[in-house]
This record gives sequence, C-alpha cells and structure tokens, in this order.
Amino acid sequence: MRPFFLAWLTLALLLLVLGSFTAADDGLPIAGFPNTSGQQASDSHFQVGDDAAVVVKQERGLQRRLKTHAE
Repeated sequence: MRPFFLAWLTLALLLLVLGSFTAADDGLPIAGFPNTSGQQASDSHFQVGDDAAVVVKQERGLQRRLKTHAE
C-alpha cells in the first residue's frame, strides 16, 4: 500500500513541476512604444508602431502597464 501511495505522490509532484514550467513562458515580447488615446486605453486597445495593434484583457496588470507607458 505504501509504495503505491508514494508512486502516486511522486507522479503528482512531477506533473505539478512540469505544469509550472510550461506556464512560465506565457508572455509575448513586444518591441516598440504603445500609442493610444484615453478612450482606447480604457477599452484596452493599444497601437504599437505603425503595423501592430494589441488588445489586452481589462483590469489586468498588462493593461495598467501599457497605460502608464503609452505616449
């Protein structure tokens, strides 16, 4: 009974560690300066450069960061 429990515990810990490694790189690097108007910033729409637009989820850390760094 004890080896069976230890095997399940080891498997659970292994899956937990692997899951944390896969979620660590969810970011998308964006090179450029965000441009936006006040209304677009509150709607979570940001223009990056001439060719790209980014829409982020509202009330998240990324939206607040882009608002503070927008020109």
